[in-house]
Amino acid sequence: MSWARINSIAVVAVVLYLFAEIALLFMTPRDETVQLLTVYFAMCGAYLVLYQEVRSIRSAAFLGVLFRGIAWLAFPTLSEDLYRFIWDGTVILEGVNPFAFTPIEFFKENLHAPFEQIFPLINSTSYYSVYPTVIQVISAFGALASNDLYLSSLIIKLPLLLAEIATIWMLPQVLLKFNISPKYSVLYMLNPLLIIDVLGNAHFEALMIFFVVLTLHQIQEKNFALAGGALALSVATKLFPLLMIPFLWKAFKGKDRLQFFAAFICSSLILFLPIYYKWDYLMHFLESINLYFLQFEFNASIYYVVSRLGESLVGYNPITVVGPMLGMLTALVGLYLWWRQPWGRLSAALRSTLWLSLAYYLLGTTVHPWYISFLIIIGIFSRRPFAVIWSVVVFVSYSAYETSIYEENMILIALEYLVLALAIFYPKFTRKLITSPIRNL
Repeated sequence: MSWARINSIAVVAVVLYLFAEIALLFMTPRDETVQLLTVYFAMCGAYLVLYQEVRSIRSAAFLGVLFRGIAWLAFPTLSEDLYRFIWDGTVILEGVNPFAFTPIEFFKENLHAPFEQIFPLINSTSYYSVYPTVIQVISAFGALASNDLYLSSLIIKLPLLLAEIATIWMLPQVLLKFNISPKYSVLYMLNPLLIIDVLGNAHFEALMIFFVVLTLHQIQEKNFALAGGALALSVATKLFPLLMIPFLWKAFKGKDRLQFFAAFICSSLILFLPIYYKWDYLMHFLESINLYFLQFEFNASIYYVVSRLGESLVGYNPITVVGPMLGMLTALVGLYLWWRQPWGRLSAALRSTLWLSLAYYLLGTTVHPWYISFLIIIGIFSRRPFAVIWSVVVFVSYSAYETSIYEENMILIALEYLVLALAIFYPKFTRKLITSPIRNL
């Protein structure tokens, strides 16, 4: 790393970033809203300064790996998902398919360690697992240390750390081949949401993004079969990249399309075999996915407006009607984007994916902060990095955990989406915040 290329402002920003990261990961409980948001916003301020002041992508990459190494050492405190990963992995080590039983069903017949320790920590004991097979495999390795939750977290997070390092290495090269300045990779390398919420709190979006970037890299290298396999791995980690499929169909032609989709379909059939080889397992998996439209709600936007209006009319929360209705509207947006997308252009496919993903979030019932990591990476590839601004303000959604009674602060949520609207409809606002003098790799 060439320290000569980093000025004193950047050094101060690095120190502030490190202090904020350590404070967030190791000293800030989720229910301490004021402290959580103050420190996170300070970290984001340091992030924006670093993006403007760091003169070398290599320097930014070094810092990105350093910050992620610290995040890897932290035990997740902002989400309980880790406990479900360990639970599912422990069930697998018992020789049981994690899609066969809900935790409460399995626990009734297995009142012994380590299930006695993990069960009280799970927040969805009556729901079947919703995590695809790549997560289940990694969770099984993590569960080998299920008697030590911290060690288990390190094992589960290690593939995420390695995936992030690989993404940092690939991203500038992939951007260059899209004729996009590699300086935009720094927006990803140093983004606090990706470091604190995704890696620090053990969310597999990090691995999903790696496979997406690998997919694009293999497409650029004309390795369409490998690209299809990489996208299948991404979908088998988190289902969200499925939104790319219809747009990629229009991006390829002839033999290239055949190779890509043959590899994607064959790989998916193999990867999802543990879910669909028994009908009951598939139904359980789909049942849990359906809950995101019929029961869960968190940090929503349009859904909250529509559902609250509906509730004032019918006297109860109409989520079972509004959720699927907005889901259908998202599908219609996707059809329109597909119809408008030109044939044979990968960049157009990525733009369509960006706008469909945004529609999915804006019309969805549940938008956890780490969900928008996909929007960050696709936005960078589409030259529309408004999700970077969203990643700064989305943390206000954690104010819902300030008290033991879960309650969202609708004023903060409204401010969050107001800032997002400003970033989308006034792109000069975004450009002013993320200008950078970086010129070299």
